[in-house]
Amino acid sequence: MSEPPIYTLDEKEYDTPYYSIRTDYEDSFSNTKTPIVIDNGSYQCRAGWATEKNPALIFDNVVSRYKDRKINLNMISVGMDAYADPAGRSNARSPFDGNVVCDFDRMETILDYIFTTLGINTSSIDHPLVMTEAVCVPQYSRKHMDELLFECYNVPSVMFGIDSLFGYYANGGLHDDDGSGVVISAGHTATHIIPTLHGKGLLERTKRLSYGGTQATDYMLKLMQLKYPTFPTKMTNSQAQELVHNHVHIADDYQEGLKMIENRDTFDNVDRIIQFPYTAPVIEEKTEEELARQAAKKEENARRLREAAAKSRLEKLVKREEEYEAFTELKNAKAISTKKDWIARLKATGFKDEADLDDTIKQLDSAIQRARNKELGIDEHEEKEPPITTLVDIPDDQLNEAEKKEKRKQKLMKANYDARQRAKKAKEEAKAREEEQERLEEENRLRDPEKWVAEVKEKRQAVVDRIKQRKRLTMELSDRRSRASQLRMRSIANLASDTPSPKRQRRRKEEEDTFGADDEDWMIYREISREDESDEEEEDLSILNHYESLLLQYDPDFLPEHAYEATSSPTNTLMHMLARGKYPPYDPTDIGQMHQLHVNVERIRVGEVLFQPSIIGLDQAGLTETMNDIIRTFNPEERKQAVKTVFITGGFSSLPGFSSRISSSLQEILPVGTLYSVKRAANPLLDAWRGAAMVAQNAHYNQYAITKKEYEEFGGEYIKAHGLGNAFR
Repeated sequence: MSEPPIYTLDEKEYDTPYYSIRTDYEDSFSNTKTPIVIDNGSYQCRAGWATEKNPALIFDNVVSRYKDRKINLNMISVGMDAYADPAGRSNARSPFDGNVVCDFDRMETILDYIFTTLGINTSSIDHPLVMTEAVCVPQYSRKHMDELLFECYNVPSVMFGIDSLFGYYANGGLHDDDGSGVVISAGHTATHIIPTLHGKGLLERTKRLSYGGTQATDYMLKLMQLKYPTFPTKMTNSQAQELVHNHVHIADDYQEGLKMIENRDTFDNVDRIIQFPYTAPVIEEKTEEELARQAAKKEENARRLREAAAKSRLEKLVKREEEYEAFTELKNAKAISTKKDWIARLKATGFKDEADLDDTIKQLDSAIQRARNKELGIDEHEEKEPPITTLVDIPDDQLNEAEKKEKRKQKLMKANYDARQRAKKAKEEAKAREEEQERLEEENRLRDPEKWVAEVKEKRQAVVDRIKQRKRLTMELSDRRSRASQLRMRSIANLASDTPSPKRQRRRKEEEDTFGADDEDWMIYREISREDESDEEEEDLSILNHYESLLLQYDPDFLPEHAYEATSSPTNTLMHMLARGKYPPYDPTDIGQMHQLHVNVERIRVGEVLFQPSIIGLDQAGLTETMNDIIRTFNPEERKQAVKTVFITGGFSSLPGFSSRISSSLQEILPVGTLYSVKRAANPLLDAWRGAAMVAQNAHYNQYAITKKEYEEFGGEYIKAHGLGNAFR
């Protein structure tokens, strides 16, 4: 199995692009009244001359105000320049709140940056402006924008339009009164569905889904933080954004995508390994002489340990022999001393009585014999000779007290010997039965191998089911509130009661059994051993190992990874596979692997939120349901025109699979036989600017633009209605 490719993920580079001030203004654009087009997006701003093919400026729509400690000056930087300094990066702020401009001080700084970089060196901007804005922008925001443009920059006229409709216009839509379709704009902060009919957008039927590139980035970041809580490197927002842009796609069928991830055979087709930068530890390679010296030192230490252990055993043996001789001498002194003196000597030595002395001598003799046998390599488990039983069959009335005592001892010795013989015979019989069973199984295997393998698999599966059932029951019993746990606790309380009465119903006034109400009762319940269950589990595991060894030997389709131990190992669970992948095998000591992310289920989950917002707890309908709600508001004739073209634009729509998912979704909600087409913007990022530039060069541009005179006469709330803008009535 070849290892999957590894993708690097470095910190975002902020040193490009850098825009210098253009010097061609006097020669090419001064006194020409060439319109300036500004695509004022919440993520990026694109600005340039309407007569040019592409915008002259593309930069992140942020402004940073900070103090440079080195030169002790207050700095203001815009766009990519704001990321050049760490202090500027941390203070970078957008003038937008969502997709509406709210901070007009920063907006003024951005406009200064645009006009200065375009090379305009006059006191006022003597060029018409075309500027994009969000759907249904508040009048308050537009009023302040008009005030900024007309009073601060003294522009001659300005036209506002919706960015997604400009993009639709750039791709051939809304050019005449028959232009109709549904525009899906998946942007940075939200996704809009705008129906168009007769060459204009129908804002009263427009819907918004509060999920876009920003929310997708935040969701990806949260998923990675939850998946890797101990990741050694802090993941930044820009890195999460890179994961969304490069690895997320929209699944045609979300459930089928999840099944592909759960399937170990197709998991590698989805899994992406993201390698974070890290510094590998420096490992000093030792020479052969150093390795040999280290091995010799290790062997010398092992030899010293063996010698020390042998010396310790010898010292213990010598000490026991000395104690045995001393205690034997004390035993023999009984015959030559008076009873009183001997008892006093016995007590002084530390023994209670003569029986205690005899037991100690016997234990020392056994320990000495075991130690000597170990030194000589003699097996202690060899069967000993039968014990002496001369007094067992003699009646007690024919024996004296000493002989009666010896008779009882011989009976015990004989009983132990007989028990050992019976156990040995039972063991031999069990071994013979096992050999016979193995012989019969071998005959069955040779007679019909396929049937034999199927029977072994059935037996193995039955054992696995028993083990899993036992584990489920154990988990239920460990839950204090489960029914099984409550019933078992009640049975224990009944057994522990002085007057158990399981069938007798309690009277109303009788005191209720409160066992289990306190934590102490629960601790008592948990301390009760389940030795029988553990014995059954060990027996089942032994049988399971036998069946699996047979399958591994005779079934080529049964591999080691199919064994119960392998499948139940934590390293083979779905959660471990999602976090650590399949290949290469996870090694916690590998520094490189500890700095790796596995992006798999997140690749389809982040994009699926557009169609199932409940995944992140968003109380809105999905994109398919919202489209269906909009389409149903049209009569049948208008509906055919509206769905004739479904246009997709916006930066977030660049995710792979977006168009095909929209197409399959429309097939589900539209009547059979309905003709429709799904068209994606040629360039979702630049088409809004290009469409605005096309409108700016249109002959009818002046009738849609607000002049300064009209602004002064009607105020900042005044707007001219046109098919590409926010029309207020």
